[in-house]
Amino acid sequence: MSMRRVNKFRTLCEVLREINDLHQDTSIPTEDHNKVIRHLLTECEVMAKKMAHKLYEYNKEYDKEWWLRNPDYEKDLLERLSKTYITDDTT
Repeated sequence: MSMRRVNKFRTLCEVLREINDLHQDTSIPTEDHNKVIRHLLTECEVMAKKMAHKLYEYNKEYDKEWWLRNPDYEKDLLERLSKTYITDDTT
């Protein structure tokens, strides 16, 4: 299934569509392909963490009961948001 309608406005979904399209293109040499994909995944991680930070800011007060029932969630979330999972610098 092709998603070859990547928009010029970079959103998380647009980058994921681009990654999908690149995986369907078999003409890219493997080494170059991996480097491009890893760069795009780094971009996705940054975008997703920005979005998660904003959702955290906006929604923490929204569901107070959930936060009370999950007292370690805030610490765990902030810890995960502060880490990167990329193991090799591809930039």
